Amino acid sequence: MKFCSMRLTACLAALAFMLSATAPARAELTQKGDLFVRFDGGISPRALPRRALAPIAVRIEGTIRTPAATDPPSLSRIRIALNKGGRLSSRGLPVCSRNEIDSTSSTEALKVCGASLVGTGGIVAKTSFADQSRYLLRGEVTLFNGSEAGRPTILAHIYQRAPAPVTNIVTFAIRRRGGTFGTVLTAELPPALRHNGYLESIFLNLQRSYVFHGHRRSYLSAECSAPAGFSVAVFPFARASMTFDDGRTLSATLTRSCRVSG
Repeated sequence: MKFCSMRLTACLAALAFMLSATAPARAELTQKGDLFVRFDGGISPRALPRRALAPIAVRIEGTIRTPAATDPPSLSRIRIALNKGGRLSSRGLPVCSRNEIDSTSSTEALKVCGASLVGTGGIVAKTSFADQSRYLLRGEVTLFNGSEAGRPTILAHIYQRAPAPVTNIVTFAIRRRGGTFGTVLTAELPPALRHNGYLESIFLNLQRSYVFHGHRRSYLSAECSAPAGFSVAVFPFARASMTFDDGRTLSATLTRSCRVSG
């Protein structure tokens, strides 16, 4: 190892930076009273150009827990704020309308709006009817590029196969803002997903590459803006929040790293 001629504090700071950049990604557990939410997620690939945008996939997960023998409150709102260093662009992507995919299965929705696909995911929930056994429900989530009042949205098509086929549509509003997190996705869950049951977990994976006017584009893209002299960067990737019917909101910031490719 070459002799470090910097002052000791600078050497230690550089070492801490390198260790944090190479450490495994960690989930964040947050709590309010007897309610716990575990947030996780990241980007792929982690190797990106230093000064040019490249296609990425974004993954976000949330798991809800309470002590044994108690049910969590119903989830009413999800908010995902992504770092300003990333770009979300639907330019050139066809727009899917809610009416086209209402009351359809996942397969049928893809037949109608497959050109608008921007991601996939899944949910796990439980029924909570008085004096009845509880059922574990699994739903397939298919994400489509949408639009509402001239603004881009994401339509989350949620399809439950058993015990009976059920389709729900959740709309994520997309807003741009200043600050650390430049793209904010917000969804209000409809009553059909909040009554007589509760959500246990959800995961979303956003990714889409396509060609528009002869040019390859990506729904999500980013660069790795590592400091001068470094090949890695540590950054606040996302801030995720869940708001529940009892008024509690649990949030966490996920810190991730990237490395300069090439």
